[in-house]
Amino acid sequence: RDTPVASLFFESSFHLGAVSLWSSSSTLAMRCVASILVLSQAAVTNPISKVIDLIGSLKSKVVQEGVTEQESYEKFAKWCKAEATQKQYEIRDGQNSVEQLSATIEKADATIQELDARIAKLTTTISTNENDLGAAKDMRKKEHEDYIANDRELVEAIETLENAISILEKALKKGSSLLQAVSNPEMKQLMQALSVVTDAAALDGSDKKRLSALLQAKEDAEFTVGQAPEAAAYETHDGSATILDLLGDMLDKAEGQKADADKAEMTSSFEYNKLKQSLTDQIAFDNKQLDAARKGLAAQREVKATSEGDLETTQKELKEDIQSDSETHDDCEKRAEEWDVSMKERAQE
Repeated sequence: RDTPVASLFFESSFHLGAVSLWSSSSTLAMRCVASILVLSQAAVTNPISKVIDLIGSLKSKVVQEGVTEQESYEKFAKWCKAEATQKQYEIRDGQNSVEQLSATIEKADATIQELDARIAKLTTTISTNENDLGAAKDMRKKEHEDYIANDRELVEAIETLENAISILEKALKKGSSLLQAVSNPEMKQLMQALSVVTDAAALDGSDKKRLSALLQAKEDAEFTVGQAPEAAAYETHDGSATILDLLGDMLDKAEGQKADADKAEMTSSFEYNKLKQSLTDQIAFDNKQLDAARKGLAAQREVKATSEGDLETTQKELKEDIQSDSETHDDCEKRAEEWDVSMKERAQE
């Protein structure tokens, strides 16, 4: 009775006994047997029901497992899709970053080359302007020194000429003869000084010759008592001017030379100051440009170095993302194939 087969064997034996009793017993006995047969028929049906119930239960379990597996696979498939989409975004972003960083590095390289050239040009320009300014300063210093020396000589010559003219005029006003006036010790000393200063002041050569003739005539007159010097000694070559006219003419020329020298000094000083201001301003401006270029160069080098570091990191991450996307794709395809096989086997069950 423990197994369906034993139970069926027992029930079959019971049926044979019932038939035997039916043929030899009374009506009451037959009724009892009939009742027992009904009960035994019910007993024979129960094991089959159990098998059917077992199969039904197994089917339900298989179906439930299929539902669970279906839900699990759907979640996995959804994750695969989301992961693939995310990786594609990351790969696209990585590729864009690589392009942008590469462009930034290329631009920084071009800017660095441009700034290097600009710095070299500015450095040369500043050096040239500084040299020009130094040369102009030295030249101006020499010009000023020459002017001071020449001006001192001209001033001395003018003062000597003015004194000589003043002494002669005073002597002539007192009634002295020109010879007496020229022979005056004070006038003699002035004339000697005048010879020196006219040489130093680089006055007109013809005037110095006439002055020399005058001095020589004066000396000759000192040895010839009562004899007046020749008229040519006191006149110019055309006989139109006396010694006073000669001295006055020399004074005018000395004053004219001083005025011209003063004007030239002012012009030279003005031109130098203008050049100095221009070069100084240009040097200051170029130095600012040079400083800005050097700062820009340092900044571009930093940009390049930073971008190169970022590019290396981005390329590494992009490679990892591509590899991860490929591995995920392979895993998802493998799982899909396994799911397809599993569904076919479950359908057969």
